[in-house]
Amino acid sequence: METVVVRIAAKQGMEDKVEHFYLSQQAEYEAADGFVSRTILRARTGAMMKTILARLTPEQIAKHPVPEPEGETGTEFLLIERWESMDARTAFTMSRSKERDKDLFPYLLPQHASEYYDEVTG
Repeated sequence: METVVVRIAAKQGMEDKVEHFYLSQQAEYEAADGFVSRTILRARTGAMMKTILARLTPEQIAKHPVPEPEGETGTEFLLIERWESMDARTAFTMSRSKERDKDLFPYLLPQHASEYYDEVTG
């Protein structure tokens, strides 16, 4: 089995559109040869920092200032896909219409990544 992780960032205010775009494709994925499963995660941007800062004293916060983000910030999405093989995933991706990109790209920030991963937890 192969695991693909896709990282994208939605522009602020566009999170629901990105979420809908990916959720609306589920039937297409389930019908694909070699598809096993897909999990879509949407970050709760800032939740980790708020939780940590709530537990620190002002002195501790002053010792470790939070850096300002560079560029436009957004909400990160992780798509975790499991496929029977790399060939099955590639065939599925190559068979899809590129027309769908116009429905998604206006809502995304430029940073994104996609890669196959090996599980190391056993």
